[in-house]
Amino acid sequence: MIQINARERILAIGLAGVLGLSAVWTLAVKPARDRIRTLERIIPEKRAQVHQLQAQGIEYQTLANQFKGLRTRIASQDPGFQLPRFLETMITRHKLDAHVTKMQPGVVQVRPDYSETVVTIEFQDVAPRQLVTFLTEIETAPAVVRIGSLFFRTDTTNEALLDATVEVCSPHLTIETTQVAHGS
Repeated sequence: MIQINARERILAIGLAGVLGLSAVWTLAVKPARDRIRTLERIIPEKRAQVHQLQAQGIEYQTLANQFKGLRTRIASQDPGFQLPRFLETMITRHKLDAHVTKMQPGVVQVRPDYSETVVTIEFQDVAPRQLVTFLTEIETAPAVVRIGSLFFRTDTTNEALLDATVEVCSPHLTIETTQVAHGS
């Protein structure tokens, strides 16, 4: 065996201690400090994402409830409701008969269980107040109808009058969907 004196023994123990501390620092402390710095940076980002997801969840619930209410409202609408007839009545009520140049009904099948009746109405030489009153009454009608689009321009012969194209839509559900909405 090799004999080492006390000074060499202290030096060897010190060197082993330095190597041990260096290994502990390299293998445990430095990675832990780096991970803590990373977490300090990432945690606020993740919290913001959680808040955003919570807000989106609330918005989704609100939209889902509104959609459910709309489906129930559509299902409860009179099955004999016809949008073109409804609009003809509204046009007559607002004395717009003479201003209608074209009224074109159509059906758009959006999904197998959902379709929309779309009626395009073209008005010529109509007073703005008359048009606004007509559109307001459509939007506030008890029937499930909405204004899909509205395009208007001033009349070329009289700037106080408008030429307008209005697209009015009314949704329809199939019988199976309607029964599900009623809870049958």
